[in-house]
Amino acid sequence: MSGAGLRRVDRAIILAAGRGSRLDRGDALPKPLRPVAGVPLVGRILRTLAAEGVREAVVVVGYEGDRIRAALADPAGRGGVAVTFVENPAWERSNGLSVLAARGFLDRDCLLTMADHLVAPALVRSLVRAEIPAGACALGVDFDIERCFDVDDATKVLVEASRIRAIGKDLEAFNAIDTGIFRINAALAEVLDGIAARTGDASLSDGVRALAATGRFVAVDVGDARWIDVDTPEAQARAEAMLRVFGDGLDDADGDHDPAHPIEPEAMEVFAPTWVRGASPYREEHFALADQEARNGNDDFARLMSNESPFAPSARVVEAVVRALSRGHRYPDASMARELRSRLASAAGLDAESCVLGAGSSEVIDMLVRTFVAPGEEVVIVVPTFSMYEARTRVGGGVPVLVPMREDLEIDASAVMRAVTERTKLVFLCSPNNPTGRRLDEATLRRILRPGIPVVVDEAYIEFSDAGTSVAGLIASSPNLIVARTFSKAYGLAGLRVGYALAAPAVARLLQRVKLPWNVSTVALAAALAVLDDAVEMNRQRSVLREERAMLRRELGSLPGVSVFDGDANFLLLDIHDTGWSAEALVQSLLADGVFIRALASHHLRRGWVRVSVGAPDANRRCVDSLRNALARGRSRTVVH
Repeated sequence: MSGAGLRRVDRAIILAAGRGSRLDRGDALPKPLRPVAGVPLVGRILRTLAAEGVREAVVVVGYEGDRIRAALADPAGRGGVAVTFVENPAWERSNGLSVLAARGFLDRDCLLTMADHLVAPALVRSLVRAEIPAGACALGVDFDIERCFDVDDATKVLVEASRIRAIGKDLEAFNAIDTGIFRINAALAEVLDGIAARTGDASLSDGVRALAATGRFVAVDVGDARWIDVDTPEAQARAEAMLRVFGDGLDDADGDHDPAHPIEPEAMEVFAPTWVRGASPYREEHFALADQEARNGNDDFARLMSNESPFAPSARVVEAVVRALSRGHRYPDASMARELRSRLASAAGLDAESCVLGAGSSEVIDMLVRTFVAPGEEVVIVVPTFSMYEARTRVGGGVPVLVPMREDLEIDASAVMRAVTERTKLVFLCSPNNPTGRRLDEATLRRILRPGIPVVVDEAYIEFSDAGTSVAGLIASSPNLIVARTFSKAYGLAGLRVGYALAAPAVARLLQRVKLPWNVSTVALAAALAVLDDAVEMNRQRSVLREERAMLRRELGSLPGVSVFDGDANFLLLDIHDTGWSAEALVQSLLADGVFIRALASHHLRRGWVRVSVGAPDANRRCVDSLRNALARGRSRTVVH
């Protein structure tokens, strides 16, 4: 660019008059004093300016001006820069008036910056060293629009042949972003003065437009120099992260940023979103304890806490798994996945494109949350139920809205509908429900489907139901219905992780976009296909489990103080309030006898409820005997309600 060549720039004007209400946290702290990584914003700006040769700063104050003056009274907070304060009594109006308040200092080229912009010294350097025509002003612009933290709120710029042609927040045609750093002179004050005289107000953008119309406002490309407008709590958090990673210079050049202290492993947590930091991992202690008993060779241990099948995979399944292992060095065969999807969808009267596979229904649940729920949006969950719905919602940043069942532990459709708001993105239901075992009646489901919100019905236990009828037949008329199924329960493949979703084709296509590729292994695909071919054996196992469920219902229901909640799954819910035992104490008592059942705090059922899985005949009878003995020992206890 031709012109007057390099001119020394050692003075800066800092606009610090506004309130910054979007960063206000109830302490009335003016935005220039808002700390970012422990240092006030205005202090960081002064440090950056000093690093690039600025020796004098004119700070224009207004809101809480005395606090800003006091904060900068200590030379240590000014980075060696001499500071002069100028008052803008009209600070509640546009920022162009703050520039006019400092016009007496515009007798030569000055840098101009906002008090809420955090920038790399390299950005200031680009403006100081730019060759600018005599009498012209300049704005640092970023042509890498994608890296702007908040494009919607940013001031957009249209640049043609290095000159500014248009500027504004609502600009539709633009090719750069205003970084908030300028190089100005008296020409800008003159046009702002004229605008203010005509209209009674003037913004900085008004002045830029007026000078740009005469060809006297140029754009300086800031290149890769980092910057951020710190005007919201979210932007403040991003600024602090940038400083942690790139240091005070916001530069990742070799050797430029050595941590002042060793990096602690625990510090990595701050890089995770708040909803991940606040989430609790799924508690697997009951699995670990049961697995330890198996490793110790305790064949008498009755594992009745996880609703697993007591039957090991059949010879057909084992043979298919062994064959699949020989292809373990290859990615899973897409044709096997297509065949499995086709068979599962066909059984529900659907086409293959309506089936999406997951590594267990737990991954399907996670996939559904990631597909439909953005951070801050709501998921309606009827409780008590499977804890995974709430857990995965929280990890995804969603807000679980828990709707209690009625006193009889049936779904209250009216309560569900009252919980639905404009923020609701998903509804989770379970049928048969874990832990009540009750199935969802069709009339209730149709009512909940009516608003058109995606509704998930988890049918993990449907094969144990005496009726055994899936609600998947409603998908054709209610495309907002999604059915989740699994091979972990009735098919006995919990350790191999195979699940699937049945949905309208348009919904399934959404899930396929989110689904990880190759999420179901070759071995798991082979096992699932083989178990579908083993229908005779599967039917025999389910028949045995239904008979054992009836036995447990009869025997446990005859124990004093125990009420059995009748259900359609491979478990029974026991109300033990009248026995005098808490759920946790009873679980520990039976565990000492080698019988492991489940307390239900994670399912939002407290104290007086336990769940007993239907296991092998010997384990079931041992559970009855152990519970009978525990109740006999505890009859003198005070009844807990």
